[in-house]
Amino acid sequence: MQENEFAISICVPSFKKNDDVVYYQLIFFENNQRCSFSVDYRYSHLKLLHESLSTLKASLPKFPPTNWWRSTNNNEQLIEERRIQLDYFFKNLFQSKEVCNSLIMKNFILKSQCQYLKKVEKQQRNILKKERRELATPSQNKQKSKSQMTTPIFGPAEDPIEDPRERSRSWEFKLTQKKSQQVLGRDSKQLNNLNFGGVPIFKGILLRFK
Repeated sequence: MQENEFAISICVPSFKKNDDVVYYQLIFFENNQRCSFSVDYRYSHLKLLHESLSTLKASLPKFPPTNWWRSTNNNEQLIEERRIQLDYFFKNLFQSKEVCNSLIMKNFILKSQCQYLKKVEKQQRNILKKERRELATPSQNKQKSKSQMTTPIFGPAEDPIEDPRERSRSWEFKLTQKKSQQVLGRDSKQLNNLNFGGVPIFKGILLRFK
């Protein structure tokens, strides 16, 4: 295997299926360092890469063909056969010097790395959001428990006695009723005692309105 500028090898160890779409996992290994990253690609994307590499004057390993007469994605056995063929293709791809030095391959590797970094960044954002939600939940529960522990203060409009019969039995209502009766009795006596020229004024007003 010839050395290339990126010193990278690629393998296809697995695949995953999402409904009717199949993604093949490509793992990029840096040969000189213990670093690697993985990106999931569909077969159609990898086929475009093969078509671009075919424009080079280079000897390429066999690429898995398209099955026109049967659906590969609905057959687990065919998917696994395609994965094995893709793994063979990428493992032997860097034997060609033209492929190693081509901008097509360099761009593919760099784009794959950028795609991997975006995925990692998205995962980190989701983790931060989850941690913030977990931190916010206990404080909300504290405020809720405090509000539940507070004793409600009822005003005149929020009297807990809803039944008028219960209200009439309360000592506050009886005291208020007694005072109002005393005031009404005193006022009626004063009105009856008011006279002008021996004629009660209060009776004269009622007679006039009649």
